[in-house]
Amino acid sequence: MRYGVALPNYGLLAGAATLTRLARRAESLGVDSVWVSDHLLAPTGVRSIYPYDRRPDPKPGDMGVIEEFYEPLTTLAYLAGGTTRIRLGVSAYVVPYRPPVLTAKQVATLDALSGGRVVLAVGVGWLREEFDALGVPFAARGARTDEYLAACRALWTEPVAAYEGTHTRLPPVRTGPKPVQQPLPIWVAGNSPAARARAARLGQGWHAIDLSPAELAPLVEDLHARAAERPLTVSVRKGILPLDRPPDPPHALYGPPASIRADVAAYAAAGCEYLVLGLRQARDVDGLERALEEVVAILG
Repeated sequence: MRYGVALPNYGLLAGAATLTRLARRAESLGVDSVWVSDHLLAPTGVRSIYPYDRRPDPKPGDMGVIEEFYEPLTTLAYLAGGTTRIRLGVSAYVVPYRPPVLTAKQVATLDALSGGRVVLAVGVGWLREEFDALGVPFAARGARTDEYLAACRALWTEPVAAYEGTHTRLPPVRTGPKPVQQPLPIWVAGNSPAARARAARLGQGWHAIDLSPAELAPLVEDLHARAAERPLTVSVRKGILPLDRPPDPPHALYGPPASIRADVAAYAAAGCEYLVLGLRQARDVDGLERALEEVVAILG
């Protein structure tokens, strides 16, 4: 089981010093990857509910938490310059937010300058109010994502790229640099049948969000059935909770180290090959670094 850790590119502890310190420490400890999240704006008066909220009575959240939010690709470019080996991921990059040519250029540049270290988990987005603020239609965002990814793939792989779709059009063009990785790893994020279908059609992996091993196993079977014989990486993003706070509702990766290791083994048995782990909450960067070291000590 390979794993990466999610870094705080938003909130009170986000910033250059914190991100660099944690990325370098993760690299020195042998962690495979570091990950950041994606938002561009913090809308007010939000009515949308986060689709992966596991509480019995989910409610709209206070988007103030994402007000100070470092753009993910810029953040990873900064961290690439301060590290040498560790892989660089976004979980999850909201594809419809940006024109596909911009996404393709930025991601290819980052992969080329970092020596082929990018992993891009992509999603269709969920926060309707953010779409409205950006002037991007919320409806048909799945179809828009499919077309944008197809246009990006053309720009990343073809000497002369072109694409004709309903939501985007690309006349014949040339562009470089190309990504070092061919194919560049695209993991499709989301738990829905549509996300698994998109992963089977367009991705190199599927990136599930906060599923337990028992929930994951039948969905992995469905994914492989959809993908026929095409190999896909199965990854899950989860948080490791503080040992003194019980989860509500119950889910994996909680408890003493032996329990967490058993959960990781259960994920592997369910078909998961990669975990992206959110660090437990901390009051300062020293606490975050200790949380990172805890993860490595538990998982090895």
